[in-house]
Amino acid sequence: MNEKLKKYSKTENFEVVDTVGVPHPYCITPKHISAATGGILDEYAIEQAEKKGAKCGTKGCTLSFREHQHGLFIKCKVEDQKALHEYLMSIKDMAEADGYVGFAFIKGW
Repeated sequence: MNEKLKKYSKTENFEVVDTVGVPHPYCITPKHISAATGGILDEYAIEQAEKKGAKCGTKGCTLSFREHQHGLFIKCKVEDQKALHEYLMSIKDMAEADGYVGFAFIKGW
């Protein structure tokens, strides 16, 4: 788990387990790979590749790398909407301060 996510409270029924791309993950293309210097494809390399015409590989996407945002991915043990609402409200301010724009959920444990 990402160290940044460990600060989010874990309860018996809910746990932040990862982040998820919004509206989708940024998809790397061969143009990005060819623009990587020294074999390192970091944020700087992606942005440099975009200056040379590389774009997100998701069909129809016109968003830049920086325009792709992230939400929190939450594992839910129960389908109790009231309990989920309470949990989300308990982490909402922290999530907003960290720049997350929403939540995605997975049922199971």
